[in-house]
Amino acid sequence: MAVQDTDKGFSWIILCASFLNYTLVSGTIRTFGILYSELLQTYDKGAGNTAFLGSIMFFVMAITGPVSGLLSVHFSFKWCTMIGGLIASIGMVTSSFTKDIEMLFLTYSCLLGIGIGLSAPPTVTIINFYFEKKRAFANGFLTASMGLSSLTYPFLYRKLIDNYGIHGAMLILGGLLLNICVGGSFFRQPSCFIRTATKTNSPDSTKLLADANYKSKKSNLTFVKNKIIDMFKSYSVALRNKSFVLYIFAMSFALVGYSSNFLILPPHIQSQQFSKDDVVIVLTVIGATEFVVRLFSGTFIDLQWFSVQTMFIVTMFMGGICAIVLTFFKSMTINITYAVTVGIFPGILHSLQPLLIVTSLGLKMLPTAFPLSSFFTNTACLIGHPSLGWLEDYTGNWKASFYMVGGLFIASSLCVLLERKLVKSTESEEITVSTDNIDNITEVTTNNQNNTINIHSDDVETSLMGDETS
Repeated sequence: MAVQDTDKGFSWIILCASFLNYTLVSGTIRTFGILYSELLQTYDKGAGNTAFLGSIMFFVMAITGPVSGLLSVHFSFKWCTMIGGLIASIGMVTSSFTKDIEMLFLTYSCLLGIGIGLSAPPTVTIINFYFEKKRAFANGFLTASMGLSSLTYPFLYRKLIDNYGIHGAMLILGGLLLNICVGGSFFRQPSCFIRTATKTNSPDSTKLLADANYKSKKSNLTFVKNKIIDMFKSYSVALRNKSFVLYIFAMSFALVGYSSNFLILPPHIQSQQFSKDDVVIVLTVIGATEFVVRLFSGTFIDLQWFSVQTMFIVTMFMGGICAIVLTFFKSMTINITYAVTVGIFPGILHSLQPLLIVTSLGLKMLPTAFPLSSFFTNTACLIGHPSLGWLEDYTGNWKASFYMVGGLFIASSLCVLLERKLVKSTESEEITVSTDNIDNITEVTTNNQNNTINIHSDDVETSLMGDETS
């Protein structure tokens, strides 16, 4: 098997294609706040109940993510992404024809959630296999697309809704989501997951191939079954790693807090008697700030002046303080200032997420561990987002919701701080973990100097290498 080039050549094409896809995905997710405000006025179903549209979409993304990881590793990053883009487009287009909010739970929350759940994980993880020395820069550049989408999508949504109504806007946005298929078509399977066929020059090769084809029909079910078992073994290894588990808690708290800004900030600004155009300005400021910060954050992390964990602790803690302070003021200047802090501090979250996973589990575990972590973080959003809406229903304002957002950010920073203390107290410790198969023992060696993990399980290695033969 040929060794693929990293940090050069086709790696940059992969990065640009991922940038396109992530712009479309993140733009769709993060501008739900604008749709949320329109849906509140259109259907009048209450803040908490309407917020369930976004929460269920996050949950569907969560349960689809692990399936995406399995399909990407054992079949194709490209086709998994393209199929996801097609389903997402169908979900948004069919949402444009619904006239009641109950149907939106099927079309918007479920279909769109499945599509994004299939396309987003391979888009994020594939670049880590094509970049090594510039991996942090690649992740920063990719997640800068979220800033670009925040910069452009609020204006796009506002113009489409004003000119075509909410249903006409959804129809056009569904067409845009088809471009995920275009970006996915440029993906190439990382070399470590390519299965190489064994060639034969025997005179009986035709007969042997015929016999193999006959037997393959019988073994297809066994193959799929074994791959599913291998996937769960990989998950078992990941969940037995203390650092990874603490990172899951940290990322779950942080993602609920971060994504909630795009849910509650628009109605909060409107409740202060500011216009819908002011809402667009604030969201655009967040996007512009994120775009710049994420572009430079990757380069900054690559310099290794500070660890990924230190960056996470500082940025999330500051984000929590800013969310709490916001509630004591009522002016457009303060709202814009808060938008800048969102872009600077918690806005770096998505750049750090894959890097935290690599530091705790290693690169080859990323395609399965990233969707697993997303399962927990998106499930947390299922509970967190409606809770913020119910707090507004109960108190009559959004102050308590922002207190909750600030508390979640601070809790996430404390989780990573606890992980740092745990690592120091168990320095150079070797942890032996038994898998469900008693014939296989997985040794997990924590190397605290470079924060990597070496996995020596034949079953898990086979799972991640895709039954590679030479």
